[in-house]
Amino acid sequence: MTYLVASLLTTATVGMTFTGCIDNDEPYGIEQLRGAKAELLKSKKALIEADAQYKLALAEAEKVKAAAEAAYYDAMRAKTEAEIAEIRQRMDDAARIAEQQLQNLKVAYEQALLAYEKERLELSAQQQTVLDGFYTKYFTALNNYNEKYMAYVEAQKTLVDNALDPDGSDYDAKKDVENGVTEAQKDLDDAQADIEDLNEQLAEAKTWKPSELGEKLTAYQDQKEENTEKMKLINLTIKENTNESEEGKALVAARKALTDAYNEEIEIPAYTFNADGAITIPGLTEPEEVIGEGWSYTWNNQYGYHGYDDALNRLNNFKNNIRSYVLDDNDVEWTKAEINNLEAEKKENTADFDKMFAGWKMFADAYNLGAAPKYDAITGYDELKKAVDAYNAQVSATQAAKDAYYAAEKAAQEAWDAYNEKNNLDGDAWNDYYEAVNAANEAYSKAVEAANNELDKTLTALNNAVVKAQKEKNAADSKYMTAQGLADKYTDDADLKKAAEAAKKVAEDAAKALETAEKARDEQAPKAQAKAEKANDLAAATRDNAIADAEKARELALNDAPQIAGPLLDAANAADNKVNEARDAYNEAWTELSELVRVWDNETQSYAGVYGAVNNQVEEINKEYQYEEELYDGENRHYYTWTPSSDYGLYYQFQSEVNGSQWDAEVAIPECSVADVCAYPSNEIVYNIKRLSSKVYGGYYRDVNDDDILDIPSAQLIPLTKDDIDKMLAKYGVAEIEYPNSYNYYFGLFGRTLYYDNRIEVANTYITNKPVIEAAFEDVQTQIDNLVASYDEQDGKVEEARKAVSDAEEAVEELNADSWAEYYELQRQNNVADEMITAISEAAEATGVAETDQYTQETIDKAIENIEQSIKDKEESIPGLEEALARAKYILEQYEKGLISSAELAALGVEKAKLAMEAAKEELDAAKARLDAAIKSVEGAE
Repeated sequence: MTYLVASLLTTATVGMTFTGCIDNDEPYGIEQLRGAKAELLKSKKALIEADAQYKLALAEAEKVKAAAEAAYYDAMRAKTEAEIAEIRQRMDDAARIAEQQLQNLKVAYEQALLAYEKERLELSAQQQTVLDGFYTKYFTALNNYNEKYMAYVEAQKTLVDNALDPDGSDYDAKKDVENGVTEAQKDLDDAQADIEDLNEQLAEAKTWKPSELGEKLTAYQDQKEENTEKMKLINLTIKENTNESEEGKALVAARKALTDAYNEEIEIPAYTFNADGAITIPGLTEPEEVIGEGWSYTWNNQYGYHGYDDALNRLNNFKNNIRSYVLDDNDVEWTKAEINNLEAEKKENTADFDKMFAGWKMFADAYNLGAAPKYDAITGYDELKKAVDAYNAQVSATQAAKDAYYAAEKAAQEAWDAYNEKNNLDGDAWNDYYEAVNAANEAYSKAVEAANNELDKTLTALNNAVVKAQKEKNAADSKYMTAQGLADKYTDDADLKKAAEAAKKVAEDAAKALETAEKARDEQAPKAQAKAEKANDLAAATRDNAIADAEKARELALNDAPQIAGPLLDAANAADNKVNEARDAYNEAWTELSELVRVWDNETQSYAGVYGAVNNQVEEINKEYQYEEELYDGENRHYYTWTPSSDYGLYYQFQSEVNGSQWDAEVAIPECSVADVCAYPSNEIVYNIKRLSSKVYGGYYRDVNDDDILDIPSAQLIPLTKDDIDKMLAKYGVAEIEYPNSYNYYFGLFGRTLYYDNRIEVANTYITNKPVIEAAFEDVQTQIDNLVASYDEQDGKVEEARKAVSDAEEAVEELNADSWAEYYELQRQNNVADEMITAISEAAEATGVAETDQYTQETIDKAIENIEQSIKDKEESIPGLEEALARAKYILEQYEKGLISSAELAALGVEKAKLAMEAAKEELDAAKARLDAAIKSVEGAE
């Protein structure tokens, strides 16, 4: 394959992926012929594949357009300008990309065609002839599949269009149903004609001779080329009729008129409500521009910004808004009875507000002090303060009793310590005696050990000196004997004689040294032994004296003990009596103190003391400021009673500290303050402010800076006013007529009060100015009616233009009817010729011949067999085609009776197109398999 063809194939297959809301089945293309080796085969595939990809690109472009249109209209219905702009951009990008891709594929197709024609010249006519039948069958199947694929895409596009504009598709739906009958009839007629022609060809084939078979194959190919040229001429005639005839010119003019009707710009009159200031109802006193200058639309673009849909919605919404604002909740005029009901509801709501506002203000006043809550602002403070003061008054007396008890306990401990110290004198005497005896024995053992160690040291040194001298004497004697032996042997050697004499002198000196060491040992060893024995005797005498002294001291102590311990025991018992008296006094004082902390009063059946005051405070606040709250879990509504949040943690911490101090001498009994035990610490105060703000002000309470939602504001909390709310609503662009609804839904009990005030004021104003207000309503409705009428008028023009286009199309179709009939007949004849070419080519491949001059009778027999199979296939398709025709007629009949909708027809069309596409794919797969086998056969023959 040349580089040119390879690059064209790459160009034709790059960037062909589109996405959309329509199915995106994998289209058949270049992958269908992958693996062929011959240059001719590859270049021809490039040509056909480029053509197929070009057709698929057209289909994909339709898919992109359908998807973009569907998304575009969805966005229009959402009336979101940002979405509209985004979808428009996506649609434009998709169209631009598809158009560019189509242009690229057209160029690729033309270049591939030129490359194929050049390379085809290098092959023999016989090689071309062998494979042409297989290629023809494959190309036909490939184009048929792509046509069915495009038809499937178009059917889905029709389904989308029908969903977007059901009314506008009625005419097209009827025409499609009628065309369905015509096409089904044509398919049946063509199949029957094909059977007849193939039977004629079969009869002739049975007379063929091997030598004629090549000419027959060429004749069928020539017939196709001749028919194809005729079809080109017919196409030119049809094109001329469509564009140049009177009927064609009329069609062009009708289509232009329809386009003009689609795109005719229709102005929308500007409209300002209460322009003359006649309306005096609060919230509607100022003129309000509803439709501005320069608004317009076209029939083809009704949903654009400041277009028809925008204007209609604006007018309808404005009408509904002012009616709901001016009229009562039932969209009827106000009556005195309704106003009286509002007054009663306002009174009830105001009572609820006053009650809950009192709770909000109580916590707000406590919070406004800053970091330390101002507890005297909280309900029940006086009772709690009184209980705290009573407790504190008892603390000093209880602490004194506690101190006296622990002082007595300390004195008693000291008395018993003194007694215990003297009560054990006997034991102490014996302990002292044993300690002295042990010390004496230990000193004796140490002295004896020291004397013995000194003796061992001396004896060891004397013995070591003797051993050393003996060793030196032995060494000297050995050397002397050796030297003397040499001198005796060599008597003439004077040096040896001198050496012997010197060695003798050393041996004699060593003998004297040994004698001296032995003498020292014998003299000094007895002296050392005597010294050690003397030291041992002295140590024994010292030990015995110490033990005797210990025995005397023991006897003296044992005689004095009874006279010392008795008085100390009496003093300790007296101290214990004082401890018991102090403990009783402390327990009595502690009981009084603990009852001031927490005690159950059987008479009142409630708690008293500090805890009772805390509990009473919480119960009183809960009872006064509770309210019913509704919760919705997504399925059911649940109701529960909310009460202000409290926390007994501080009290229990205080109680624990008090209890912990009772029997701990080092911990003083703590005093108390309201802040130490109050059930509303700072975090609970803040939480209750938030919850009550939600009830009283709807959760939109803000601080004086009008910036921060309560969480937590840094400034002082102050009550919200109507001016504060109106300022907030204006800041966020809420229309004044929407204020009452905002009051009612977003600003709690206070906002509901404002809502009732507004409704009562509006109702009274309406009753007074009813004629003017009703006239204003009619004026808005007139604007709506006029806008709808302008659209209806343009819709009529469009419908008339559509009818003109339809009539002109029918006239052109009638003018071209004969040409199309001739065209389709030539096309059918080509299909029969393709069947014959395929039959011969497959027969040649099956019998293993590569050249036309090699055909045999066996080849003819195989070709006849193939023709008979084609006839059989056609005959077997007849029942299905007859059924399809009957079904198409039935659908037309049902549609004409109004029993099938356009949407149902569109869905049926999608299903029909899908089945046809799947059948075409099966044919394509089979043709490809036969082509691959033929390629291998030709390559083997080479």
